[in-house]
Amino acid sequence: MDIEDLEVIDFLKSTLPLDSANPLQLESLVKEIRIGYRKRKHVLTLKPDFLYLVRKGAILIEDENEQLFSILGERQWLGYSAQLVLYSHSCQEDTLYYKIPKKIFFELFSEQSSVHQFFIDAGLESSIKVQNITKQNSLLNNSVLSMSRANDAYLIDPSTSISDVAKLMSSKNVTSVVVIQNNMLRGIVTDRAFCTKVAAAGLDVSSPVSDIMTTNPISIAHYKSGIEAMLLMANSHIRHLPILKNNQVVGMITAADLLRKQSHNVVFLINEVLVSETVKDLKKISEQVPLLLQHSFESNMDEHDITYSISSVGRSINQQLLKQAEGLLGLPPVPYAWVVAGSQARSEQIAHTDQDNLLILSDDYDEKLHGEYFSKLTHYVCDGLNECGYIYCPGDVMATNPKWRQRVSVWRSYFNSWILSPDPKALMYSSIFFDLKCIYGSSELLDELLPDVLNKTRKNTIFQSHMAHNAEHYVPPLGFFRNFIVDHHGTDKKTLDLKKKGVVPIVDFARVYALSKGIRVVNTQDRLRELMDIKALSRSGSSDLIEAYKFINLVRIEHQSRQIKSGNAANNFVPTKEISSLDQKHLKDAFGIVSNMQSAMSSHYQTSIL
Repeated sequence: MDIEDLEVIDFLKSTLPLDSANPLQLESLVKEIRIGYRKRKHVLTLKPDFLYLVRKGAILIEDENEQLFSILGERQWLGYSAQLVLYSHSCQEDTLYYKIPKKIFFELFSEQSSVHQFFIDAGLESSIKVQNITKQNSLLNNSVLSMSRANDAYLIDPSTSISDVAKLMSSKNVTSVVVIQNNMLRGIVTDRAFCTKVAAAGLDVSSPVSDIMTTNPISIAHYKSGIEAMLLMANSHIRHLPILKNNQVVGMITAADLLRKQSHNVVFLINEVLVSETVKDLKKISEQVPLLLQHSFESNMDEHDITYSISSVGRSINQQLLKQAEGLLGLPPVPYAWVVAGSQARSEQIAHTDQDNLLILSDDYDEKLHGEYFSKLTHYVCDGLNECGYIYCPGDVMATNPKWRQRVSVWRSYFNSWILSPDPKALMYSSIFFDLKCIYGSSELLDELLPDVLNKTRKNTIFQSHMAHNAEHYVPPLGFFRNFIVDHHGTDKKTLDLKKKGVVPIVDFARVYALSKGIRVVNTQDRLRELMDIKALSRSGSSDLIEAYKFINLVRIEHQSRQIKSGNAANNFVPTKEISSLDQKHLKDAFGIVSNMQSAMSSHYQTSIL
C-alpha cells in the first residue's frame, strides 16, 4: 500500500461513522474511492449511486429557489439523501472530495448497524431541515454584528498581566478578550490559553498577556452573515471571531452566539456536540434542548420527528462523552457495547429524562485486569450525562452499577432468569431492558444476545401473560361516562398525566405484543406497524393506536413547549383548562381506543387468571 492510500485511511479513521471501522474494511474502501476536485464557484453534480465525502473545501447546498439549505465542509457527507441529490451543490472554495459507490460502501459495512444508523439519522435530519428551511435561515439573513453581544468584546492592552486578564474574564463571565494596540487588533486570548499556556506550562501570572495571546487572529467584517462566520469557524477550528468595522474591533461573535440563534436546528446542535471537547461544552449545548422542542413544535414539525430529533441530540451527547472518556483513559482493553434503554432507545425522548444505560462486555473481560478501566469510563459518562441534565437514574439502572456492567454470558443469564421467573422485580426490569439500543462500541455484542432472548419471549406464554398483566398498571384517565379522571399537580387541581396515563399504556402494549412475536425493533410506532404487517394486530387497530399515540404525545409536547416559552421547567401534567374543547374530545377518543386495546390484550393473554 502506497503512502497516499495510508494518508486516505488516516483521514477516514478520523471521520464519522468510519471511526470504528477495522483496517481491512478501510483498505477495501480505499480501493473503491475516486478522487474529485472542483474549483471555486463550480457546480458539483451528484450521482445517486454514489456517496461523497468532503476532504477539503466547502460546498453550498441550495434548493430550486436558491434558498440556502446548508454549507458542508471537511469530513461531511453528501449523497445519502435522494431528496438532496436534486438540490444545487456549488463549491464555495476550491474543493477536494472522495466519491464512493453506495452499493460497495454499504456491503463493506453490512454488519455494522452504527454506520447504517448514522446515515439514517443524517437523512432524517435533512428531511426535518427541508420541512422547516424558512425558519432555519436566521444565520443567513443576519449580520454577525446583529447577532453578537458588543459588550462582550473586552479590549485590553498587550501589557496587561495574565492575572488581571483572568480576573476580568471571570468577573465578566466571558471566554475571550481582544488585545489591541493603537486601536488596532493585535491578538486574542481565550479561556483555552489559560489551560495550554499558563497552567500546563507553569507560566508566571504576572507576565504580560502578550505572552499567551494568539497573534494576528482571524477576524470577520461586521456586514458578513452568520453562515459565513459558522463556516469560517469550522474551517479554521476556532470558536471566537473578533468583528471589525473600518479595521476597528466593534464586537465579538462566538460559537455560543451562533448556537443561541440556531438552537432549534438539530443539525447544528449535533454538529456542535461532535466538536465538543469537554463536559462543560456539552452542558451548554444540552441546555438548548428545551428550545429545540419549543421551536420544533412551533414549526409544525411532526410528532415523530420532534421526538427523534431530541433523542438524536441525547444520543450524540452520550457518544461524545464516551469518546472523551476513551481519549482520557486510552482504548478499551476488551470490546464493549454502550447500550441505552427506555425512551432513549426507542427514540421517543421529549426533553431531558433520567438516564438508563448499561454496558455489555466481551466474554474476554476480566474484572481484575479490566474492571478499573470500565469503572472509570462509566463514571465519566454517567457523571457527564447528569451534568448535561440527564439525571442519575433513581433506581440506579446505570452502567456505573457493577450489576449492569457485565459480560455477554452474564446478561444472557439475566434475561433467562427474568423470562423463566417473571416475579414483580423481573417484570420491572423487563419493562426497562427489553427496549435496548447500542449507540457506541461493538454493537455485535448486543446482536449476539438479542436473537436468543427474543426467541424465548416468543415461546414463553407464561412470561407474556405476566408482561400483559404488568402493562395494565397504567390505564387511560377516562371514566365510565367519558369524563376525565383528573390528578392534582402543583397549583392546578385538574391535570392529566399524559405520560404515565396516556403514552406509557401504548408503549407497554406495543412491547408486550412485539416480545410475544419476537420483533426486534423498539420504537413504539415501528412495533405497531410490524405487528400490523404480520397480522398480529388488525390494520385498523394498529393504525388507530398509532394515531392515538401521536395525538396524545403532541398535546403533551404542546404543553411542554408552552412551559418552556414561559421560562418554566417542562412536565407531563397538563391542566385540562389548557386543552381546547375540540382537543379534549379527541383526547377522549384516543383514551377510548387505548382502553379498548388494553381490554383486548387482557383477554388475549388471559391476565385475569394471574
